[in-house]
Amino acid sequence: MKFGLAAVLAAVFVLAGCGPIMETKRDFIPPQSNAGMKCVQTCQQQQGACQKAEAKEKERCRAKAEKRADRAYEKARDAYITALKLHAADAAKYPMPVEPTRSVDYSACDKSSQCGIQYDSCYRSCGGQINEYQVCVANCEE
Repeated sequence: MKFGLAAVLAAVFVLAGCGPIMETKRDFIPPQSNAGMKCVQTCQQQQGACQKAEAKEKERCRAKAEKRADRAYEKARDAYITALKLHAADAAKYPMPVEPTRSVDYSACDKSSQCGIQYDSCYRSCGGQINEYQVCVANCEE
């Protein structure tokens, strides 16, 4: 019980010491002309296509990472079996091998999206405005 209370108090002190956490908010002010609004519709269609393409690329990348992990695991498993046989034949000479595990590295697939940046640029080129401002969302001073 004492440990739990101490942990809670420590967390409170740590959080209290942190500064405010800000978040960027955006207001989209649409173009005033009909042509500008049609232009924005085109931007939205392009953004949808961009997001679909990025999702497809991420899926393809993840599938390749899975295949790499499978190949690496199979290779490690084969080496493990060989080392296990050597250990069984002469335990004094060959140490007990560590059984391999399969792990997948998706880090190369987690690229930041460019769709939002492209949409913003397109939106502005249509005559729309984007106003960005900061809002405190946590640890705000009142």
